[in-house]
Amino acid sequence: MNRAAYARVAFAVAAFVVPAIAYALSASPEPASWDTAELQGVPYILGISHPTGFPFYVLLGYVWSHALAIGTIAWRMNVMSGVAIALACAAAYGVALQFGASPLVALAASLWCAFTRNIWSHASRAEAQDLAVACSALAIYAFLHWMRGGRDRWFVAAFALAGLGMAAHPNALWTVPAFVVGASIARRRAPWQIAVVAACAAVAGLALYAYLPLRSAYVVAHGLDPTTSLAGAGGGIFWNYNDPRTLHGLALELTGSESQTPAWFFASLNPLHLKDALWAFLTGLRDEYGRLATVLIFAGFAVAWRRDWRTTLVLTMAATAALLFSVVYPNESDVGRYRLLASWLAVPLLGALTPQSRGTRNALLHAALAAFLFAGAGMAFARHRMFFNHAPREGGRWVIDAVRPYVPRDGTIVTGWLDATSLAYGAYVDGSLSQRVIVSDDTLRIERYRPWARRRRVFVLVNPHDVAALPGARDLAKLDDYHELFEVRP
Repeated sequence: MNRAAYARVAFAVAAFVVPAIAYALSASPEPASWDTAELQGVPYILGISHPTGFPFYVLLGYVWSHALAIGTIAWRMNVMSGVAIALACAAAYGVALQFGASPLVALAASLWCAFTRNIWSHASRAEAQDLAVACSALAIYAFLHWMRGGRDRWFVAAFALAGLGMAAHPNALWTVPAFVVGASIARRRAPWQIAVVAACAAVAGLALYAYLPLRSAYVVAHGLDPTTSLAGAGGGIFWNYNDPRTLHGLALELTGSESQTPAWFFASLNPLHLKDALWAFLTGLRDEYGRLATVLIFAGFAVAWRRDWRTTLVLTMAATAALLFSVVYPNESDVGRYRLLASWLAVPLLGALTPQSRGTRNALLHAALAAFLFAGAGMAFARHRMFFNHAPREGGRWVIDAVRPYVPRDGTIVTGWLDATSLAYGAYVDGSLSQRVIVSDDTLRIERYRPWARRRRVFVLVNPHDVAALPGARDLAKLDDYHELFEVRP
C-alpha cells in the first residue's frame, strides 16, 4: 500500500472516529422523555416501541446495550446512535472520494457535517432514524460504487442495506426509488439474476418486522406486560405497544394509521410539494453551513453533474427524497430527523469542488478549499459544544425521582406520552421505579381508571395548565409548574 492509499484509509478512520468520540462524550447518561426515552429503554428489554416498531434498531440495540456493559443503559443507547451517525459520516467521506474529492477535503467536509447542529443533536441521543441514516448512507456508497464499475455484489449490498434501513426506520425507503432509477440509467445493467438476489436481500431486511408479532405473542404468553391486568389498557408501552400479535394490532403498528401516516405519505407524492421540499433543502443548508458554503454546495452539484450526471442524480435523489414527506407530515415535532441525509449530501458536493489537475494555481485552490472546510468544521464544533454540558438529573430523571415518594411499589401511573416514556424507563429498564405500572394515555379517561383503583392505587400525572381538576380524583401533589399528581378514587 503506497502513501496515498495509507492517507485515504487513515482519513476514513478519522472521519468515523472523531465524530464517534465527540458523540459519545456528549451523550447524556440520563433517560430523556418522549420518543427518546422509549428508544433508550425498549431495546434493553426486547420490547415493542411505537409504530413502526423499528425491529432492526431494537434487536441491534439489545445486543449493543448488553454487550457494552458500561455506563447507564440510556447512555449506551445514546452512544449507539452516535456510532451510527459516525458511520454515516465515514460513508460521506467515501462518497466524496467517488466524486473527485481529495482525502483531505473529504475529511474536512465530513467533519463539518458531523458537527452541524441537526446532525450532532440527533447523534447524541437514542434515535431510530440514526441507524436508518447509517444504513442509507452505506447503501448509497455501495450503489454508487457499483455504478462506477464495482462488482455486482455492491449492487446487492446496496439493496440489502436499504432493507435493513427500512427495518430500522421506514424513512429509509426514500432511497429505493433512487436506486431503481440508477439501475435503469446506469451505463451498465445488472443481470436479472443479480436483480432478483438484490430484491431478496432487501426483503430479508424487511423480514425483521416478523419480530413484532412473534415477540408480542411471547410477551403475552409469559405475562411480561404488566398492563395486561388493567382492563382496557391494551398493549402497554415499552413491552407490547399496539399488541401486534393480533392482526389489528399488527396493522396499526406497521402502518402508523393512528396518526394518519399512510395518508400523509401519499400526499407527499404530490409534485406540488417539490417547491416546498426544495425550499426546505435550501434553508436547511443555509442554517447548517451558512450562505457561502451553500453557494459552494450548489456549485459542487453543477461540477458533479457535468462530470457524471447519472451518479449525481442518484446521489441527490437518494439524499433528498425524504424532504417531500418532511414538509407535509403535520404530526412530527422533530422534523429535523427526517432531513439528516439532506445535510449529509453537502459532503460529496463540496468534495466535488476539489481541483482535478495539478499545478500551482490548483494546489492553492485545493489548500484554500480544505482550509475553508476545516475552519467551518472547527466553528461548528465550537458553536455546538454545549452538547457536552449535562445538568444533574436532566431529562426524564427528575420526574422519575419526583413521583417515586408518592407512588407505592404496587401503584399505577397514568400520564401522557411525553412523561410516560421516562417513567416507563424507570419502571421497566433501570429499576428506579420498580414494580410500578406505567400507562400512556393522552385522553385521561378517569372512568376507565376507577375499576383499576379497586385493586391497586392509581395516580394521574397532568399538566395543570391543561387540566385544572380531575373529577373522581384528588389533588395529591404539585411536582412543578407543569406537573400535578392526582390519585384516582375507586
